Amino acid sequence: MKNSTIWKILALLVVLTLCGLWALHLPKKLIHQVTVISQSFTSPEKESVKDGQDRIMREIEAYRMETRTLYNNQRFADLESRAKDLHTSKAKFGNGIWKITLFYNCLECREEEPESMWQLHEQIHKNWVSQYPNSITARVAQADFFVSYAWHARGADYANKVTQQGWRLFRERLAEARKILDQAKDLSEKCPEWWRVCMTLARGQSWSREDFNQLFEEAKAFEPTFQMYDISRACYLLPRWHGKPGEWEAAAEKEIDRPGGLGLEGYAVVAFNMRSYYQDLFHETRLSWEKVRQGMEIRHQHYPDSAEILNHYCCLACYADDKELASKLFAEIGDRLIPHCWGGTQNLARMKEWAGVAPDDKPTTGR
Repeated sequence: MKNSTIWKILALLVVLTLCGLWALHLPKKLIHQVTVISQSFTSPEKESVKDGQDRIMREIEAYRMETRTLYNNQRFADLESRAKDLHTSKAKFGNGIWKITLFYNCLECREEEPESMWQLHEQIHKNWVSQYPNSITARVAQADFFVSYAWHARGADYANKVTQQGWRLFRERLAEARKILDQAKDLSEKCPEWWRVCMTLARGQSWSREDFNQLFEEAKAFEPTFQMYDISRACYLLPRWHGKPGEWEAAAEKEIDRPGGLGLEGYAVVAFNMRSYYQDLFHETRLSWEKVRQGMEIRHQHYPDSAEILNHYCCLACYADDKELASKLFAEIGDRLIPHCWGGTQNLARMKEWAGVAPDDKPTTGR
């Protein structure tokens, strides 16, 4: 092999190595466009829809890529500026998701990553806090990482199947996250995600109902329309965690009447986000389909350009056996079907068949 060829190959390998971290969490399509070879591709479950199908989802993918690139390159000043703007503007995407929520989501380490990658993320967060010790954003991001790192050590098994080392690391990392959150609480700048991270921590540390409720009320006093609080409380109240059958549904229904809150829309958001815990949502829970329907109708009116919300609405109508509404919504969706909203292509096909929808409508993204 000629020397020039060898040097070209070596140069390419160097470029690919440097690009490896940058490529984390990018959609496959974008990764292939820059010819990056990496094991850290985004799962097909999170691929964006095809160009021209949903402007909002394309905007979200672009935001995710930009934020992740800043993080991978440790451009902390830019991350600080971006978060500060979101704290002030309380901006949302066209599907109702708060941009500050996606901001932190962009920084996550994927569950299947090797331990070396988790350690790399830990170092990045240390560097960030070192450069910005008084930053609420850096602290919340670091605490959020340690909470995820704790669950990574524990795994998804039932408690009796978790190893001793898994429990030890779980407790140690949650304790570190709590220490970080406690230190950040007195900072002058506030972030709504502080309470969301703390609620996830509280679930893992088995906080008492009284302590959790106090945390929830503090969060709602700070930002009564932040939907992640309602979802986090519903998870805490699941029977598999710290609640009893019917409790999370009752809490969500009571929340409808909170002054300045999300009302019926919040109830519907919680219902959709809890669907993954049940095979038959409305028959296994005490949810009110009428209230969910009203809430989804309000949400659709608030975000009329979101194909994702329409898919959510239609999916819930199918779960509720409301065939008339489901057929109407399928017609409104047209070719903007998004399988990830349905739990995958197979489930979508089954729902379409039940609703009497022609099977040749093509989804906008494959799953």
